[in-house]
Amino acid sequence: MSRIREIEARVRKATTEVPNVRNVGPSRHIDNQLNSKEDTEKRQIVELIRKLPKLDKIFEVHKKIGEGTFSSVYLGSLRQHCHLSDKEKKWFAIKHLVPTAHPARIEHELRCLQDMGGKNNVIGVELCLRHMDTIVFIMPYIPHKKFSEYVGDMDAAELQRYMRALLSALQHVHSFGVIHRDVKPSNFLYDRENQRYLLIDFGLAQRICYEPEPEPNIGSRKRPRDEDGVANDAKRAALDLSVGTPRPQPVEGFRPPEVLLCVARQGCGVDVWAAGVVLASVLCRRYPLFRGADDAAALAELADFLGTRSLRDAAQHLGRRLVTSTERRGLCLRRLVARLRGEQLPERYARRAAPATRASGAAGAAAAAAAAACHSCRSCRLRAEHCVCRDDDQKAEEWAEGVWVGGFPDSAFSLAAALLQPAPPRRPAAARALRHAFLAQPLPPPPTPTLAPPPAQPEPA
Repeated sequence: MSRIREIEARVRKATTEVPNVRNVGPSRHIDNQLNSKEDTEKRQIVELIRKLPKLDKIFEVHKKIGEGTFSSVYLGSLRQHCHLSDKEKKWFAIKHLVPTAHPARIEHELRCLQDMGGKNNVIGVELCLRHMDTIVFIMPYIPHKKFSEYVGDMDAAELQRYMRALLSALQHVHSFGVIHRDVKPSNFLYDRENQRYLLIDFGLAQRICYEPEPEPNIGSRKRPRDEDGVANDAKRAALDLSVGTPRPQPVEGFRPPEVLLCVARQGCGVDVWAAGVVLASVLCRRYPLFRGADDAAALAELADFLGTRSLRDAAQHLGRRLVTSTERRGLCLRRLVARLRGEQLPERYARRAAPATRASGAAGAAAAAAAAACHSCRSCRLRAEHCVCRDDDQKAEEWAEGVWVGGFPDSAFSLAAALLQPAPPRRPAAARALRHAFLAQPLPPPPTPTLAPPPAQPEPA
């Protein structure tokens, strides 16, 4: 009996010592989460230094600035510069690779950084440290912001510089016979104040395979080397990756049709497609542009965006069969951007509304309904003035000089349509895309906005 009473006393004492969780406000809960996150990151830094003591002798590791599936990235500075101010210090990105990564893939990423990095907006490597299974890459660091913070306010000139820098980096990478395979805004750092760019993270990089597709429908098509700027065989062999592991896939949202359809042989068009998605995201001021959680959902989004016919033709060219339950015409990117930005569409791309009828009564109403039905889209069922579907008789890559849509010249939409071709051979190489009118030519002057006349002032009595 005394034992039971002793236990009850302990329970009452523990209950009185427990703080009232119900009285803890949301700010207190958020502070606890932040403190927990900071403590976790500090423990990770301490553990990294414990496993790699040489890192602590050379660098001062400040905080974690990024984390992915295969690595964690920390911000560091030289210990010999500890007496300098933050503006005077030279900052580094310290990338710690997970111990489970395949050694051949780590070696391949390091070779990519050594051979290709340091020029043409491609990140290089300053130092590599290793002890047992702990490996870190020391790379340059540039201050940058998240893509979501500036995707909505980039103008035409800034977008031109951004896409020119991105495609220049891809051209340089492809010239070594390598596909980046993970092109996305978070892997293309942008120092907006100083207009600096860096293509980073070659953890999923893959060597280009020039052998023809095994399927009989594909044939033995090869992309000309001059168009891609591919270097000699010795340079490509130095970056070869012969690992008997499944090929890693790009992130969701930036995957082209050949990846979603599980085509074995893939080329530089994977990166070109991702660059097109980035361009379309800026034009639409929407990020992410595609949100498909799996292959089927991603293909359905592409069918809505590109149209079922073009997607089926691309699948047939790739030796695949794509079956859809409905027919979709696809979206006109120009109409979509004008609609999302709340601006009036130029007359060149505007659809005319149903003509007015002069009849009155029941006959007039019936005639108006019939006219409206004739001028409504069969795909989206919207009236002509609200429809954003693509015209069957107009090619999306055509552009009109002097025409602007949503604050961007028509050539920007032409480039986006070219980069987002569903069939890989129809996409331009990065070197060819740089010669496109939007990137190679000076931007035309935007049209002068027409101001509405001021309202008439009432005459004095």
